[in-house]
Amino acid sequence: MESAVANPGKHVAAVTRKANWLRSPQRVWLRRAIFQIHLWMGVIVALYCVVIGLSGSALVFKGEIEHATEAQVYRIVPVSQTVTLEQSIRTIEASRPGWVASGLKDFDKTGEATTVLMRQKTGAPNSNYRMASFNPYTGVVLLDRMRYDGVLGWISNLHFYLLLGKLGLQISGWMSVGLLVLCLSGLVVWWPGVQRWAGAMVLRLHGRKRINWKRLNWDLHSVVGFWSCAALLAVTFTGLYFAFPAAMSRITVLATGGSPAKALAQMEAPDRKPAPSSAPAMTVDQVIAAARRALPQNAPPNYLYLPGRPGVPFSVTGYYNGSLPYSQLVRVSLDPHTGEVLGKADTTQQMLGLRVIQYFFTVHFGSFGGEGWLGIAVKILWVVVGLVPVLLAVTGLIMYWNRKLRPLWHRLNKSS
Repeated sequence: MESAVANPGKHVAAVTRKANWLRSPQRVWLRRAIFQIHLWMGVIVALYCVVIGLSGSALVFKGEIEHATEAQVYRIVPVSQTVTLEQSIRTIEASRPGWVASGLKDFDKTGEATTVLMRQKTGAPNSNYRMASFNPYTGVVLLDRMRYDGVLGWISNLHFYLLLGKLGLQISGWMSVGLLVLCLSGLVVWWPGVQRWAGAMVLRLHGRKRINWKRLNWDLHSVVGFWSCAALLAVTFTGLYFAFPAAMSRITVLATGGSPAKALAQMEAPDRKPAPSSAPAMTVDQVIAAARRALPQNAPPNYLYLPGRPGVPFSVTGYYNGSLPYSQLVRVSLDPHTGEVLGKADTTQQMLGLRVIQYFFTVHFGSFGGEGWLGIAVKILWVVVGLVPVLLAVTGLIMYWNRKLRPLWHRLNKSS
């Protein structure tokens, strides 16, 4: 109190600054600086917002679309098994020279095809692997395609890699950082002051004799941006993990009160090495049988990693029944000769930060609603969320034209 009396000018200035942030934020210098960051960052990532938003919305119902268009893979009538999985895989490899099996999935699902993932024997590995889906009872191949074949495959490649491979993934990651900056700066720019904040949350079209399209464009950008900000932050943050897994893991672990060093130790806990043996390697069917014994009963095996050279352990992953996609899983490492468990990792027993990371995929693609009508409703909402960056990019560029480019265009025309 004494300092305020001794220096009344300083006290008044402090009160004025506080009042400006609360009542007239547009007059605050910091807010103007953040507005410029928001403006120019929006210009930089506008095209990316359109591409990533449209492609993301198209992929929300990817699973349902594949079930409808690839009925031969998802609707198989169980019959007596005439071939083993091992025989089916070797037959598929023999009929596809230059390709070798690297993984097997969906072998424990009744009424669905089993899919063998294949990589080329030569050349650097890449994300565009081959997938041959076959009838697990007869061994007949039902569908053979590359991961990025077809419209949905092309869209997946565009969304994850911008059609540029690892370079595209890195570009997408840094663009997502820009999108994150846009969301956070947009919240600051949106704040209109305590007297107008309620009105700034609603898009008002009635009560106006004449609609000013520039004002409507601004309101549309502001209101939609505010209401979608939380969802966009969630989608952007989880998307960053795919480009920068190490950095985002560290941030998530720290944010949940964990230790990155302990998290790394849990993630990279070494498995025991298999003992040297002259015995023949187990068949795929024997490995799966061993995995069923090693995994919890409510986490049946779903994915099998096939080692590329002798003596390397098999790795089998099981997902807990009723869990969201990729959210709760158990992985076991098995001796290739005896089936002995060499290592086991259960995400439900890991620290909080690592468990949170397991939900990034389901949050990013809107599959956290589960099955049934709730799941469909959430996915529809996520389709809309994917379209929001497109709307914000278009309305933002229109404002940029009105504020910057149009006056510049007029000045150039007058000078010429």
